Amino acid sequence: MRAASALTLAVALAALATAAVPRELTSGPGAGLTAARCAICHDLEHILRSRLSRGEWEDVLANMRQRGMPPLADDEQRVILDYLAAYYGRDPAPPAAPDTFAAGGGDPVAKMLDAHACNGCHTVDRKLVGPAFRDIAAKYAADAGAAARLAAKIRSGGAGAWGDVPMPPNPKLSEADALALARWVLDRKQ
Repeated sequence: MRAASALTLAVALAALATAAVPRELTSGPGAGLTAARCAICHDLEHILRSRLSRGEWEDVLANMRQRGMPPLADDEQRVILDYLAAYYGRDPAPPAAPDTFAAGGGDPVAKMLDAHACNGCHTVDRKLVGPAFRDIAAKYAADAGAAARLAAKIRSGGAGAWGDVPMPPNPKLSEADALALARWVLDRKQ
């Protein structure tokens, strides 16, 4: 009886340890873009547990667009569809490969904005899903402690300051990078 209880406990602890480990998408062309865009609204488990045909993934993306997902350019949708169909389709997935669609250029803030899907909900000068960066800068212009608080909010997410739509958390973003993003946003004053 004790052996069965110990085995049950070991299995339960192993299951908890596995559940606590954040899983990532398979590396491949478009993995970063897919993770960034999909994680705006969904946990990546949505993708990891799915094995859909190309047509089914196409229907999922069309459905998300109809439901008001953050803006997604047609070329981005093609990259995401190709990635999902290849790595999370019904056919055997190809081996992991480099993400040839990873953000390029030399601007580290632009890379962070792309990598963490900030541009999916925000632009510099107009509201999308979330407020424009200029509006955020204007709201906090006289607040000396705004950068630190904004950085914390970027990492933890939040809701209510700009309406009912929640901002998803970015826990993988380091405190230093979150602070760099916050300072960049606050510098977008008109």
